[in-house]
Amino acid sequence: MTRLPRFLTTSALLLLCLQADAGMYRWVDESGKVHYADVVPPHAVRQGHSQLDEQGMLVGSWPAALTPAELAEKKRSETLAKLRDVIDGNQKAHDDYLLANYNDVTELDAVFHSKLVLLERNTSNMQERRSSLAERLDALKLRIAHMSDPAKRKELAPFIHDAEQTLASYDYALQENQTEQDRLRQRYEKDRERLSKLLSASPSSPRPDRSTVPATLRAALDHQ
Repeated sequence: MTRLPRFLTTSALLLLCLQADAGMYRWVDESGKVHYADVVPPHAVRQGHSQLDEQGMLVGSWPAALTPAELAEKKRSETLAKLRDVIDGNQKAHDDYLLANYNDVTELDAVFHSKLVLLERNTSNMQERRSSLAERLDALKLRIAHMSDPAKRKELAPFIHDAEQTLASYDYALQENQTEQDRLRQRYEKDRERLSKLLSASPSSPRPDRSTVPATLRAALDHQ
């Protein structure tokens, strides 16, 4: 009787064991029909499939490949999740700043009003200087209008131009100052509401050390 080489016998037994362990694969085609086979065809790989053992028990599963729209939605969800993490981190830092600097809302009120008074004073000063310059400019224009000498009128023209440029600068500065006041009021309202919630949630909890608040955040908020 002819005997098979030892390595062939071992390889054959190993192959039989692998086939026995592999079990069956199950997948559903596009029409909803269920298929079973010991090998998943290439066209069915992207549709998702499951592996079953000899008793028909699930031993593994592979989901269907994502469509371009699903991939885009997944990427969008991941981006939003990262953005939420950043926002949550910024909110935590801002909460620490509020608790480290204010014992109650009255202290926040005092800081807000002091900053608002300073901005309003700056606005008032700029408005007074602008009004004074506008009056002098009107007087100069009236004077030039009654001049008969073209040379003198030409000589004063640069002063008119400079004054008008300065008035435009005042207008821009006043607009920026008003924007800063609006921004300060909006920040104050949000901070007051947030600080009230934080104090109500844990009125006796230890306050964060102000020195641990990020320096860039302290500087930005102190100069609101």
